[in-house]
Amino acid sequence: MTKQNAIRQHISNEIVTALEKGGVPPWKCPWSMSGPPANAATGRRYSGVNVLLIALHRQRFGLLSSRYATFNQWQEIGCRVKARPASVPSGRWGCNVIFCKPVAKKSKDAEDCDERGSQYLVLRNFTVFSVDQVEGEAADRLRAETARDRAEFIDFAPAEHAIAATGADIRHGGEKAFYRRPVTGADGDYVQMPEKTRFTRERDYYQTVLHELAHWSEHRLGWTGTYAEGELRAEISSCFAATDLGLPHGDRLNSTSYLAHWLGEMKADPRYIFRVTADASRAANYLLGFSCQQQEQPEEVAVA
Repeated sequence: MTKQNAIRQHISNEIVTALEKGGVPPWKCPWSMSGPPANAATGRRYSGVNVLLIALHRQRFGLLSSRYATFNQWQEIGCRVKARPASVPSGRWGCNVIFCKPVAKKSKDAEDCDERGSQYLVLRNFTVFSVDQVEGEAADRLRAETARDRAEFIDFAPAEHAIAATGADIRHGGEKAFYRRPVTGADGDYVQMPEKTRFTRERDYYQTVLHELAHWSEHRLGWTGTYAEGELRAEISSCFAATDLGLPHGDRLNSTSYLAHWLGEMKADPRYIFRVTADASRAANYLLGFSCQQQEQPEEVAVA
């Protein structure tokens, strides 16, 4: 197995293991997060599968902050990574993230990278640490900012604004939530939702709308894929968008009937989760792009 495929296989195995253990999937978080995962030194956001890897790392150690940086980056801003606890195995204290570097010329080892037209994407591993695993004045400031962020996001006005800005036809009534694709000669291209008061919690309503809007984005972004893959894309996209908006995630998997299928795909092809998370990132960015111009660039290329 090549180094690139070994990286993909390791990441896919991590996510499969988390799903098989049950509980909260790595793309969900039942509490309001401190904003989308970003590099503490550069401010640039992580994207694609790295969002899931950081979520798994936060779940494993009960970390609150979504700000991460490498060992050297923390040192450069005057901070020190805390020593690994004796109970944590060697190599597991930090979070392994992926950087994809596009290479224009064809690699001599074509199996060691992915082809995208005339370019190849070569994967590199980096270990990053949460601000909650670091000591220093700069880390203290970041932790204070995180606490203020959580206190500020107590209403869902940003979600209402973002959803309205898409201009999507959202109708309320009935017992089901779904997106009706455009059909020639028939009423279509709309999202159907039960009335807001039918939802036990506000966060469940908003995440359901974001899920259906991810389906609404499919033909607008030229996405093609299987029905089950579309459900996973929409599931993860809604969580990515909710995180950006400061919304808490629902604490259960909405599409449990597809879990066995997703696990089978991930076990059969370690590239699968990379592709789906990249598509989910594009969908979330597309939906939120109607209400804001995102100035920052992702920390790394999302597709691998």
